[in-house]
Amino acid sequence: MTQERRDCQRFELSGPLRYQRKGSQEFGNSIGKDISSSGIGFASEEFFPVSTHLVFEVQHPQTRDFIKAVGEIVWVSNKRYSEKYNLGARFLGPPITI
Repeated sequence: MTQERRDCQRFELSGPLRYQRKGSQEFGNSIGKDISSSGIGFASEEFFPVSTHLVFEVQHPQTRDFIKAVGEIVWVSNKRYSEKYNLGARFLGPPITI
């Protein structure tokens, strides 16, 4: 049994999100899974190594306001029977308001 290590409450995030490699002009699109004040989970067809820095743009799950935050990939796993990846990123800087 794995122990839950998250300190912040997570909220379901089933809508689209955009991400951008730090320093790049191009955006990628993905589907969010969950979000908290300290990080985000999402699925992507693109592989990102751990420690990759991304800029995320996503709509708040309740207020529908747009959130923009810089995050660092902290885990990656392959989605079973798929060519997509599940990823988790922690936000860098102060916690965002959820």
